[in-house]
Amino acid sequence: MFDKTLDTVTFEVIRNALQSITDEMMLTIQRTGRSPTTTQAFDFSAALCDNDGDVLDQGLAIPIHMGGIPDAVRACIDKFKGRIYSGDAIIVNDPYSGGLHLPDIFCVYPIFHSGKLFGFSVTVVHHMDVGGRAPGSMAHDSTEIYQEGLRIPPTKLVERGVISEAITDLIELNVRTPEVVRADLSGQISACQMGERGVLDLINRYGMDELKEYLRELMNYSDRITRQAISVWPDGLYEFTDYLDDDGIDDQPIPIRAAVRVKGDSVLVDFSGSASQTQGALNCVLSQSKAMAYAAIRCAIGEDMPNNSGCFRAVEVTAPEGTITNMRHPASCAARGVTSFRILDAVLGALAQVVPDKVAAAPEGGTSTGRFGFPKPDGKILVYYDNVFGTRGAWNGGDGRGGVASVAANVSNVSVEILESQIPIRIRRYGLVSDSGGPGRYRGGLAQEREWEILADEATVTWRSDRRKYPPYGLADGHPGRGSRSVLNPDKQAELLPTKINTKLRKGDIFLHQNAGGGGYGSPMDREQERVWWDWRNGKVTTRHAKEVYGVVIDEQTGQINEIETDKLRSNPN
Repeated sequence: MFDKTLDTVTFEVIRNALQSITDEMMLTIQRTGRSPTTTQAFDFSAALCDNDGDVLDQGLAIPIHMGGIPDAVRACIDKFKGRIYSGDAIIVNDPYSGGLHLPDIFCVYPIFHSGKLFGFSVTVVHHMDVGGRAPGSMAHDSTEIYQEGLRIPPTKLVERGVISEAITDLIELNVRTPEVVRADLSGQISACQMGERGVLDLINRYGMDELKEYLRELMNYSDRITRQAISVWPDGLYEFTDYLDDDGIDDQPIPIRAAVRVKGDSVLVDFSGSASQTQGALNCVLSQSKAMAYAAIRCAIGEDMPNNSGCFRAVEVTAPEGTITNMRHPASCAARGVTSFRILDAVLGALAQVVPDKVAAAPEGGTSTGRFGFPKPDGKILVYYDNVFGTRGAWNGGDGRGGVASVAANVSNVSVEILESQIPIRIRRYGLVSDSGGPGRYRGGLAQEREWEILADEATVTWRSDRRKYPPYGLADGHPGRGSRSVLNPDKQAELLPTKINTKLRKGDIFLHQNAGGGGYGSPMDREQERVWWDWRNGKVTTRHAKEVYGVVIDEQTGQINEIETDKLRSNPN
């Protein structure tokens, strides 16, 4: 119940003020950054935390970071307990010291008022390069953390307003794109300072003690909404196992098992039974697994609430150490993103048994992402980022959307024009793939495809994808989406590539990637004929696919449905 000693209007004003502050922090990162991850793909997050590390508000950014922010802040608090000062900026990326994977660098900035620590302004940015054995620091085939790049434990990049040139020099010496990394780090600090100013304005308006009362109530409010939603779910144990195709080294499938136990107004998510940590760099720290479980439960609840740590008080997440969902040192994790998305899919698969009308079929399986490296005449490497995503699974009421990132990613594709102006690449093809959406009464979203032509004499490409052997699942008799494909030189002697590659390309080589289509919902034979015809008219399904999968016969000459043949086919689908 709402604390009646507090004013409801002030409550809403503060709630929206926090959202405005964190969103402004994000805009600061985007407008001051230099890398495509900040200016184009929006692969970053911003948050405000209290002095215990609990999230007061996270901007409309990446849910994949949600579980990592409190752990990163607490790691910094533990390291510098009693030695945190106004004007400090503490950075960390080491997954064994509070980070997620090395390219994600957290910046934790304390907020003081009248000499008292109020909380922290926090940003996390996926940086273009942090060293390691492959340009972009995302090699799937690294077998230990030491191969992946520069590890930064909680470290003061700035102390009392004075930047440490020694730390800056150390970072720049160990990365391939020092100017870009420095600019993005500066943008992170500026965004944190923006957050500090916004919070201090609130403190000056309401006073620290009164503001803290409202912040506590905001978290209690999110907790109440979450528990109210869970309390109507049927108690029980719900299990689902999904699979990664492989880790890029060993060709064996990798199970991700989620057991969701609903009891009263709380949920326990247990990843026992998932694969042991892998040789390849697909492993996750526990905070990453927690973030994906949180995101799945937020999807299943579907209620509007403040985006803070109160949302997850009712959720407990466990995973045995030494597994892919809770890695043990010195496991590698650069490409852990693909595992994160599969964790999300596994938890959603379990929740589909709890609230079937609120959970969609599986999306494309996460961002297919890569790094291109081009040698420069001065001996340096030009590193650039690109990705292909995404599509959503169908749900009980509508088709999955194509061209939309996974709910856990919330990032964007890199503009073709920007890409071609920055690196020696030509985009030859970019669009949706016909017949790729999972068939169902409601069709899964279509896969995307993108084709790169190398214009430089040589290039290195590191590419991470999945969902070829185990395509996105359908629900309620819906079919899975079409699996992903990566092809070298598709118009010549086409070579089907593995889902995860780290290889060299030459001038004139063409690299094609198609991600997976979203899963379908319901039987394809129950899809309205007019919907199938509309899909055909818009190139989303072919004539053959409409007939063989949906039982709808379309006359290509007239452009109309052949009602007689369709009725025959649908009355005898086998």
